[in-house]
Amino acid sequence: MKWSVQIVRPSTYNVESTSVLVHFPTGRYLFNCAEGTQRLSFENKVRVSKLSAVFLTRVDWSSMGGLPGMLLTLADSGSRNLTISGGHNLTHALAATRHFILRNEMGIRVNEMRDKDVAAAYKDENLTVTAVHIYPNGYKATSRELGADESEDAEVRRKLVARSLGTQQPQPTAVEKRKSKKEASRQQQMQQQKKKGYYDEPCDGASIEQKLQMLEKQQQMDAARMKKRARSPEQTPRPTHASDLLLPKTEPTPASICYIAEGPEVPGKFDVQAAKALGLKQGPLYGKLTRGESVTAPDGSTIHPWQCVGPARQSGIFIIIDCPTTAYVDSLVNNPRFTPYLDACSDDGEKSMDLQKRLLLVVHSLGEGVAQDERYREWAARFPKHVRHMVSAPEYVADDNPFQRHLRVQAAMSVIDPLAYVLPQSSNKPSLSIKSFMDSSNAIVPKSLMTFDVEPKPQLDSSKVLRVQSPEEMLQWAQDRAGVDKDLQTSKGTMGVKVTGSDKDQLIVCPIGTGSSVPSIYRNVSANIISVPGYGGIVLDCGESTVALLKRFLGHPERNLYNKRINLCYTEFVCSLRLLYISHMHADHHLGAVLLLHEWNQLTKHLDEKPRLSVVAPARFLSWIEDFSGVQDLGLDRIDFVSCHSIRLLHDQQDVAGRKDCANVAKIKRDLGLTDLATCSVIHCPWAYGLSMTHTSGWKLVYSGDTRPCANLVTLGRHGNKPPTVLLHEATHSDDLIQDAIAKRHTTVSEAVAMALGMGAENLLMTHFSQRCLSLPRWSAAKAKEHGVPRYGNLYRYSIGQSDAQSSVATEDTVDEEEQQENMEETGSAGDDDAHEAENVLLRELSEPLSDAEDADSVASEQTQDILDHLSIASAFDMSAYAPADIARYRFNTRRLRKVLREEIRLFIAEENDAANTEQKDTADCAKNQAGDAKKPKGKKKGI
Repeated sequence: MKWSVQIVRPSTYNVESTSVLVHFPTGRYLFNCAEGTQRLSFENKVRVSKLSAVFLTRVDWSSMGGLPGMLLTLADSGSRNLTISGGHNLTHALAATRHFILRNEMGIRVNEMRDKDVAAAYKDENLTVTAVHIYPNGYKATSRELGADESEDAEVRRKLVARSLGTQQPQPTAVEKRKSKKEASRQQQMQQQKKKGYYDEPCDGASIEQKLQMLEKQQQMDAARMKKRARSPEQTPRPTHASDLLLPKTEPTPASICYIAEGPEVPGKFDVQAAKALGLKQGPLYGKLTRGESVTAPDGSTIHPWQCVGPARQSGIFIIIDCPTTAYVDSLVNNPRFTPYLDACSDDGEKSMDLQKRLLLVVHSLGEGVAQDERYREWAARFPKHVRHMVSAPEYVADDNPFQRHLRVQAAMSVIDPLAYVLPQSSNKPSLSIKSFMDSSNAIVPKSLMTFDVEPKPQLDSSKVLRVQSPEEMLQWAQDRAGVDKDLQTSKGTMGVKVTGSDKDQLIVCPIGTGSSVPSIYRNVSANIISVPGYGGIVLDCGESTVALLKRFLGHPERNLYNKRINLCYTEFVCSLRLLYISHMHADHHLGAVLLLHEWNQLTKHLDEKPRLSVVAPARFLSWIEDFSGVQDLGLDRIDFVSCHSIRLLHDQQDVAGRKDCANVAKIKRDLGLTDLATCSVIHCPWAYGLSMTHTSGWKLVYSGDTRPCANLVTLGRHGNKPPTVLLHEATHSDDLIQDAIAKRHTTVSEAVAMALGMGAENLLMTHFSQRCLSLPRWSAAKAKEHGVPRYGNLYRYSIGQSDAQSSVATEDTVDEEEQQENMEETGSAGDDDAHEAENVLLRELSEPLSDAEDADSVASEQTQDILDHLSIASAFDMSAYAPADIARYRFNTRRLRKVLREEIRLFIAEENDAANTEQKDTADCAKNQAGDAKKPKGKKKGI
């Protein structure tokens, strides 16, 4: 049996946790699932579809930040019966996700591995995993951390997890799997028909607003009745949603878990010559003997397995160490659980010697400074000399950028417009040499995709490790490819268009993630930042990995010199942060907020003047972070929360109705220099909102969040008799997918243009694009004019002929794979049809002619600008920065941007074909080797 240990992502200054994936033919085992793990698996084609178990070294967001998003993806792809193991508070952390995860068909078993609870060890056909707890100096573990928790609160937590994520069920047979797949397909078709039927009637923002008001009013009435009448658990009626149940309080634990993992027993080698000597011919009888069955020889004698099968042996062992800080070193090096694996231990019995011989690999996941601690280095040196050490510490691991395809596109676009398209910061050089930790060839600096084969032969395999280029190398490549002098800092597209008035230049919108649903190799999920000079920072939605991307976008620990727009490094921006806004509770819009709040708390709690942070979000977001704050300190005592509902602008009024201009709202205005701050309900899911903010300097920003075109948002944009300086609007679907947009409650590209026209916006910045393809979408001025939703303003004032429609500007071509939850409970996934459609879009984009005229797109853009009241339009890309001048300049760069992305599509297709050919060749070579391998018996069990 072949099995191996693979590094998914080592610890760096950018990513704190080390993620490791163990491969078996029948399953995968993931140790730690930090933010970005799912995206990295897409980038490197690491398959996690067979995931059997997840092990967390710490129950905090640094180790589990990518787990909620991965659970959603795995559940929607049909994965079932997953075991999640970790320390105290693991059940609480998973129960807290009930506010935005409901996948009760998945079947999750939560295994809290406590220090004194031997029964909590994990064991299946492949792995046996035991936990070793370590604690910081001076900490005394509580009884609940040490032993099994059978309290009533623990039972409530287990029930909440079961309601939102289900419980494990017996594995179905092959026939049952086929039936289940057909039933799931039928249910999905019915669900899609139901959703489309819901929108057969006109989408009217006011009617949706009325429905939302009724829902929220009913919820408030139910909550009031619950407070008045105290019921026992038996008397309390079952809530309609798992998030309505209260989660018992808990407190964070600093425990860190190290894991000792043993592989399965390795069957003995079959002796063909011995079998022939006993009168057996090659065939099925050989297979029975290898499976431990006795057989009858042709002469009638009974042949037993021990006569021709060698003795079985125990497989290899690997250890994963997680030592966050030097405060944990004493607890680690003095822990008796590791003593049997160390040389010269006091109990050098036969068992200890066997364990030392079988120990093959130690993965050291270390916080900054731990690897330089003399106590730790002396302890690590005591492991047997043959053991390989993968030292995953930020001093030794270069903080390179693993998302090379995005970097390649960003570099090419930066050549066109270096102000708008910011190269992410990274470094290919570590701070220290690995020899400062251990002067041995067995000490290794781990890299993504580095693999250690445990069976059949222990060996290090670096064949899959990719060469990672630095931003400077990638920029040079892009310049050479484009024929641009390396000393040329600007291109034609960066000059010639300016916005009058210095006040408008103060608004710089920076989309950090511009994709929808799930992260992809080119676009991360939704996140946007704004730095208001002289006031502070704003974050508009915060999808998974936002913190990691911000560190590269702004620079950490020093400023990113490629960012010419924001003169702050990451630490400075976070310390200046004044407002976090969450538009709705879908996971792709808020999963990065926990880490951002934690980082803000850690960076600011020791300042002389401890700042406070304002959070404007749906009320359910507050419930989520309050629940999770029992697992990890988020600084909630310094957070001022404002519900989106309390500051919404109603559809039929020109003033804020029922608005509580409380101290929190006044503080936000004062902190950021705002004259107005308001929200409105939009058409997407319950408690989804758009946002408008107006600054004293004169600019106004409107952010749509996720929505269908709706009148509420237009009213919000027109509020105060001032048109938006920038409308940041989602444009998930291309125009030909209008029915999908209706069904999934999103906006097409032309509908986003219509919304900008409806509110008289000066600039439109489109975002939240599909993850299915990279090609440039096209919007039509004619289609933007003919949309009947919303029925506002100048949408019907124009009549556009066919010639005008044909001269519309090309911006970006998208096809959506997002399957959003209906009422936060809907399921869906991208299947084979989605992949086939994505391929067709890519090929269609490559087949369309690209004008050879340098200014052809500029001429078309100028004509369209006249038609659209000189509305400036741009499509956002990850890690970019747009002032109004950049959006106005975008139309001059359209042709070159299109050419860049077309070339990237060609490179992507070529790389995919090369990878497929290589895999096919490797498979053929493997089959050829097996065919001529030492005459293996035909009846031998597969994998033996």
